[in-house]
Amino acid sequence: KMKRKTLSLLLCLALLLTMMPFSAAVVLADTVENQTTIETTTDTSTVNNEPDSANPGDPVTSNTADEASPAETNLPNAAEPVLAYVPLDNRPVNVDRVIYEAEAAGFKVVIPEEDLYATRLDGQPLNTNETPYGDSRKLLDWILAMDESTDCFVISLDQLLSGGLVNSRVINSSDYTDEYKMIEQIIELARNNHVYIIDTVARLATCTVGYKGASLDTYNYLRQYNATPRKLLPEERLTVKNIVDGYRYNENGSLITTKSSYTNLVKDSQRARERKLHLIDYLLAKDDSGGIKYFIGIDDSNSQNTVQTNEVNYIKKNMGGRGFIYSGTDELGMMAVLRLMIDHYGSNVSAAAIYFGNTEDASAGSIYDMETVKENMEEHLKSIGVKLTEPEKADLEILVLTLPAKSVLNSKYISAMIDRINNNVAQGIPAIVINAAPNAYSSNLEYRMVRECEMSMLLSYSSWGTVGNAIGLALGNGISRYLYLHSRSSSSDTADIAFLKGLIFAYEKDISYLRGGGQTLFNEYITGKGWPASNFYKNQAQVKEAYKGLEYILKTYDYNVTVNDILNNLTDCRYLKGLGGECGIIGNINLTNYTAPFFRSNEIRFDINVQIGDATINHFNNAMTISMPYTPPAGQWIYSLNLYGRDRIGKLHKIPCIYDKSAGQVKFSANHQYASLFIDTLSMDVERAYSLFTDTDKSAWYFDYLLYVYEKGLMKGVGSNTFQPHTPMTRAMLVTTLYKMAGTPAAASAVSFSDLAAESWYKPAVDWAAANKIVSGYADGTFGPDDPVTREQLAVLLWRYANYAGLKITAGGYPGLSAFNDAYSVNEGMRIGFDWVCSNGIITGTVNNGTTLLMPHAPATRAEAAAVLKRFVEMGISLPANPSQNQ
Repeated sequence: KMKRKTLSLLLCLALLLTMMPFSAAVVLADTVENQTTIETTTDTSTVNNEPDSANPGDPVTSNTADEASPAETNLPNAAEPVLAYVPLDNRPVNVDRVIYEAEAAGFKVVIPEEDLYATRLDGQPLNTNETPYGDSRKLLDWILAMDESTDCFVISLDQLLSGGLVNSRVINSSDYTDEYKMIEQIIELARNNHVYIIDTVARLATCTVGYKGASLDTYNYLRQYNATPRKLLPEERLTVKNIVDGYRYNENGSLITTKSSYTNLVKDSQRARERKLHLIDYLLAKDDSGGIKYFIGIDDSNSQNTVQTNEVNYIKKNMGGRGFIYSGTDELGMMAVLRLMIDHYGSNVSAAAIYFGNTEDASAGSIYDMETVKENMEEHLKSIGVKLTEPEKADLEILVLTLPAKSVLNSKYISAMIDRINNNVAQGIPAIVINAAPNAYSSNLEYRMVRECEMSMLLSYSSWGTVGNAIGLALGNGISRYLYLHSRSSSSDTADIAFLKGLIFAYEKDISYLRGGGQTLFNEYITGKGWPASNFYKNQAQVKEAYKGLEYILKTYDYNVTVNDILNNLTDCRYLKGLGGECGIIGNINLTNYTAPFFRSNEIRFDINVQIGDATINHFNNAMTISMPYTPPAGQWIYSLNLYGRDRIGKLHKIPCIYDKSAGQVKFSANHQYASLFIDTLSMDVERAYSLFTDTDKSAWYFDYLLYVYEKGLMKGVGSNTFQPHTPMTRAMLVTTLYKMAGTPAAASAVSFSDLAAESWYKPAVDWAAANKIVSGYADGTFGPDDPVTREQLAVLLWRYANYAGLKITAGGYPGLSAFNDAYSVNEGMRIGFDWVCSNGIITGTVNNGTTLLMPHAPATRAEAAAVLKRFVEMGISLPANPSQNQ
């Protein structure tokens, strides 16, 4: 097991010995880690067979490895509660962000196959049900089947009854028999489960441009028609029939004129509205389960009196205290999940809302919001039971930038908000940041945040769409995470990674892409190809070309806030891991597989691989340079020790050091001024360490490496209780180790080696490695599984695996290949890979007759392989959550 140890008095003693000035010492959480997941960073420890050959002077940058009143009946706190989720559609805001939110709060999310809930615009490939919308029948079957696995459901009514939000706008059937039967089954489900229903009030323009022939002209005409004020019905006359009868008449009772070319479209629009109203009415009237909470969004809302006004008033009247109505729709999934989190954790949360711009009481922020920014915020918080209070009494702060009261003060509003963000980070105050008026400030807030703030220390951020949507998304991510941290003493790596994915997605999508210039560049690329940005699908080959262009543009072009600007701000910085000041460390971040789910430029998604460190840190302060004594706790053997420094802008750097056990000192040379230092250790019980293998000695140079790779599941013993450290590592052993590191993915190789038996224990690993071009075998068509792996083969296989794993392949701060006298004895085709492992300190040479050599053709022993694997993993290689131990 891994333990994080305290520094405290050790730093004080060290500083007394060295007479160096310092402020407060760092205290690390003394917690036991039960999961083997992602490791700390670039190692600078010993040469293969000499433990004291690290170069403390080499600069190395760290890169870590892949109120709320309690509900009437709180949900049971399970080890990993499960949420069954049916999304509104397949846009990332309704899928990825909701999953990140729930998993960051300790839930496992189960979701149907995308084909069952995807929306396809005109000309795009259909789902397997031969339609452009979701499969209601199969979704209901899936929901009922999930009743065996969970008692928590978030279900989109539009998806279940209409195949998604877009299709719900155009179904104009007057026979609701099938839908009513589905509603009755959901009510039955809710009698023994916690069900959160999300639904929408039909948009003003009941159509979608590019779906079933609708054009922009269609949208504009229907929106104008339905935005015409209607006669407001008093409460006693609010019925479905009276509302529907009033669709055709204005507020004075006069018939609204219709252009002849739009007559049928208007009729279809009204029937679609009527259908949606009947369905939610039936559910609200029949629901006597007591187990459903409702989250209703006004699609394409407007603050004026429109055709929606009577519909909204009627739903509010019938829903009562069972739910809330919001101004937007894209936030619904996240708000429903947030309410689930509050019900689950049963925690009272108080928040302070602080506004910058001086218009929170006077402006809605956008034409699609129905209330002022302040009212919008208060309604959102009320819907989830979060209490507003003064900052000094609040659990967290919500910082909101509104439209500027005076444009000449824009810079001052932004500066005040930046100062508040930095002050909260410095004091450890959890904060949520919302830009409710991004267009008014031309992304200047975000531009400065990236350059002046430690953005990784925020709970959440949003500037998405309307003000209501931005508030909902930010509260969903931020308060869900707060509740999770409030409920426990330490967070899990799984939850931390999900939290960071949600944060990264918001920054990359809302800031870099939408606000920073990425979308503008992608639009120029698409239109330059002659493809419409609103639906650029032509064929699969063309889509692949578009996605390749999208990723290339975002990763290589220069614009106001680039992808790399965001990643550079986050990498090697802290993130909130606890509410007592505990922080984790963000390592490598890799964004891949850029796509556009609706094949339009305003919707993109991407895979996020974020790696975190083993260390938990707390309270950084002033700079110091020391030579530090260190004694492990009684009964513990320290087999890995890393020293970190935090610079003045919050970035974390791994400081090369040597832990001299015999002297009881950590030796290092600080080339930079750090604001603070901390130590991270991995340890095991001394008795267990000594007895693990009978053929190893605690004084051997490789002993700590051996314990590391064993505990991480990278290598096991040979036989029952021996390690055979001096035995050569075979090619089969090494490839199997890499295969297990990758998570044992299935792969069929096109390469067939003549000396591999079908039933051999290593064949799946070799097939995988050959399929991914990590191994190629010998010229005679054999693999040589039992051959000793040479040191140059070991180097090149690690280099190829690093490419496969998406590690940034750049030269490090250690001597490269050319620094060694026997560099040219390395086979020419292997020199690039060998140079990379050398320059990054993974292989640092072997001392032979006083000269440090690479000895590329010598076999690598199991002890040497253990040392190299530890350094390699700490370069930023992700390990599976529970890696199997192997040979």
